[in-house]
Amino acid sequence: MIWSNGRFRAPLHRVLTDPSKERYSAPFFYNPGYNELISPLPCCCRDVTSPATMASSATAGEDLNGTSTKDLEPKKYLPCLWGYFRAVRFAGDLTDLGVEIQTSHFKMVVGSGKVEEEKRDKEEKSSSSHVEKQHKFLDCVDFREAFDVEKYRDILQS
Repeated sequence: MIWSNGRFRAPLHRVLTDPSKERYSAPFFYNPGYNELISPLPCCCRDVTSPATMASSATAGEDLNGTSTKDLEPKKYLPCLWGYFRAVRFAGDLTDLGVEIQTSHFKMVVGSGKVEEEKRDKEEKSSSSHVEKQHKFLDCVDFREAFDVEKYRDILQS
């Protein structure tokens, strides 16, 4: 959802089975590296703070896919550290940490109208504490080691 700037949503995960038949599953999940920052792809949004984008959005420019750049929405998400996101999900699913994380926690605060849009893009802020906590987490985590919730509990829970 972050990569597409909210354009594509994750599908509902549901399996309906036939109890009279045997069933085998082989799930496959592809994930980015834990140290990767996930942000909207340039082809899915326009950065209103970029002079090149501002110039192209004033005219009928097109990107490489033939999409009009002025039709693209402004960036809606702040970068999300994938390793932090997965760590909080893991901790929330398997422990009593009491912390929840969703992609919506990285959504920018949105106002209405052009003035609010320009202000938002300059400040690039979110109402979620996860945006700040992921930086603290990155400063102390070693993704080469097996993850231990207890080692990072103070950062993840605070």
